[in-house]
Amino acid sequence: MGRQYFIKKEFQSKFIIKFCLIVILGTIISGIILFAYTNQRLGNTYLESLNALKVLNDNLISNLIYTSLITVIFISIVTIVITLFASHKIAGPLYRLERSTEAIGNGNFMLETRLRENDEITGVASALNEMAGKLCSKMIDIKKELKEVKDSSAYIESAIKDKKLSEKELKNQTTKLLNKIKGLNRAISKFTIL
Repeated sequence: MGRQYFIKKEFQSKFIIKFCLIVILGTIISGIILFAYTNQRLGNTYLESLNALKVLNDNLISNLIYTSLITVIFISIVTIVITLFASHKIAGPLYRLERSTEAIGNGNFMLETRLRENDEITGVASALNEMAGKLCSKMIDIKKELKEVKDSSAYIESAIKDKKLSEKELKNQTTKLLNKIKGLNRAISKFTIL
């Protein structure tokens, strides 16, 4: 299977079109500047025309150098501006996602990552929010099961201490406790741990 170069087609297409427009604009500007430098009247006589062509020929290289230099400077400035704004649409949200994943890694599952609508990676933020919600739900289940295990364990311990439980009741409470531990194990088994 070959590489897939278009991953986010809309974003990548816009990005490519912007750079193509820069090249086209640079070419047009270069042509206009070169035309302005070389546009001279040839004169009315053959000798005047020949003299104008000689001057044009002598200045052609310097005109091409100036035109190229101006075009390169213009294209560089426009490219910097466009890439700055385009990369901001990626780098800003990536920074926010990095902070959000750190918070989730530290146990804050209630965090909701919000990005601007026109940011390019809003799908990743949605997936991160969905993941945090699922982790939160699983942690709630685990905490609930753990509380039930602790409550059952405390009840059994207290009943044994006060000798309130018969052997049959102790067996029933132990079975309930084991079932709650199984429930806790089921909740924990939802996590894949190597």
